[in-house]
Amino acid sequence: MKILHTADWHIGKKLNGRDLIDDQRFVLEQLMDKIQELKPDIIVVAGDLYDRSNPSKDALNMVNHYLYKMNKEMGLPVLIISGNHDSKALLDYGSEWFKASDLFIHTSLEDIFEPVVINGHNFFLVPHIDVLEARHYFENKALRTHHDVYQHIAGQIDLDENAKNILIGHLFIQDGRQSESERALSIGLSEEVSSEVFEAFDYVLLGHLHHPFAISHDKIFYSGSPLKYSFNEVKQPKGFRWIDTDDNSVKFIPLNPVHDIVEYEGKYDDIINEKIEFEDKEAYFKFILSDLSHVKEPMSKIKMIYPNTLELKVTTENHDFNMTTIDMKETSDYNIYASFLEEIGQRPPTAIETELFEQHFGGDRHETH
Repeated sequence: MKILHTADWHIGKKLNGRDLIDDQRFVLEQLMDKIQELKPDIIVVAGDLYDRSNPSKDALNMVNHYLYKMNKEMGLPVLIISGNHDSKALLDYGSEWFKASDLFIHTSLEDIFEPVVINGHNFFLVPHIDVLEARHYFENKALRTHHDVYQHIAGQIDLDENAKNILIGHLFIQDGRQSESERALSIGLSEEVSSEVFEAFDYVLLGHLHHPFAISHDKIFYSGSPLKYSFNEVKQPKGFRWIDTDDNSVKFIPLNPVHDIVEYEGKYDDIINEKIEFEDKEAYFKFILSDLSHVKEPMSKIKMIYPNTLELKVTTENHDFNMTTIDMKETSDYNIYASFLEEIGQRPPTAIETELFEQHFGGDRHETH
């Protein structure tokens, strides 16, 4: 069986206030083209279709459009679980009659032990689980962490040794690498789940972490998000997973954004004078720049060249502030003033500064207290 594994669409996501819906449409169109080209037997979406529990009308329409395209127009089974960003009630609406067209949406704990069986493959759909919810559902006060919960679930699942057993989940696997755009699964509770919990499964297809290589494992895989959703994802590849259970192969297939995300640290003058060459001036930029103290409204000036600049930070200058100890009684006011400028500003007083000092404070610049 050929499985296309995707997750973390986060439709409706904004980056520093910039609506990414057009970027998401662009990359999902690529995904549809890849589906037509590769012809998978099944699509897995491992949670976080939406970025918010109350998505906008545009976000709702986009998700509905692409689910319909995959399931009805292409005739593919689609398996979906809710993630920690999704509204379970919203996703669950209509799920019963969607099953008739092989669109399976699981949002609750009730169905996790009953697999979706397709061509000799047992798919166990385990949505994002809140620890307190699981503790109440299973009536087990010993469930105190996400690890406890998934260990309990894995131990309860009855695996068929004559079938391929595949778990679909939305969780933080131990030693996985996080991104800024991933909302915490819980507050005050350990999120990490040990990979050993899933040892009995043939494959574990996950959502939540946005880096497709957040973990290196022979049977546990993240698809990653289809787009970069924060500036600390700038170096992450984006795309989806392709699993062929017949030859036991798994590979990552990249997708290309309409606008990349770029973070650059350097000098303001180099940016404004275009001494640095960027492949795409329309990219979403974060600049961390020095030499900005003399510039008025630097953001507006930078946006004239790079219109999609979303963030500007000033480089923190590192100076040695261990100033020389001086005897105030033996040193003139002017020399104290000049010493201060040389230590903090790394320069001597200008002629104008000297003249202003003498006008306001008077006296001989060499006169001591």
